[in-house]
Amino acid sequence: MRWTLALVAGLVVAPVFAQVPAPSYVSGYFDRAPCVDRIGRCFDATIGGKPVQVIADKAEYTQLKALLKELNDNVREVYWIVREPVDGKVALDVLTRPNAMGLPHVGEEKEEPDVTVYELDDQGLESETEMVAQQSVRINGQPVVTQQETLTQDFLPPGRYVIAIKYLGRRNWDRKWVFLTVAQP
Repeated sequence: MRWTLALVAGLVVAPVFAQVPAPSYVSGYFDRAPCVDRIGRCFDATIGGKPVQVIADKAEYTQLKALLKELNDNVREVYWIVREPVDGKVALDVLTRPNAMGLPHVGEEKEEPDVTVYELDDQGLESETEMVAQQSVRINGQPVVTQQETLTQDFLPPGRYVIAIKYLGRRNWDRKWVFLTVAQP
């Protein structure tokens, strides 16, 4: 698994999956193409062994959106949350699988998810700059090379984070932006 800072690293843990409903207050192409809006409807995930849950209440979503706008301009629409604090030693353990709704659209997992970590409380994550070929963007048949910050630690310090999980299926892809809190040890 790859992690970027906007951070990156690798990991494994026992799955704790439950079918997660999509946020009902989001409109768009959902009826015709459930995965096209790329907001995480088509796969389930766990972070640190804890289930990723939908933010079902629009008021809670709106309040969190306002907070995140103040804390980090790089964070997009966050429709998902891990409700219980996560232990920092396993906070980078991300598991995904297609759900019943998404399986026909995204397919079985093709490769491990891409995971990007956004710190919200200036935790000072350790990272190094790397040049990475982006296979999904090509010029004259060659992948574009971009610069990214790669996480060099295998834990997250206490604080609030958003983790963007990109599920890479055999047929298509989807992405969840997830809010979570890493507990004090």
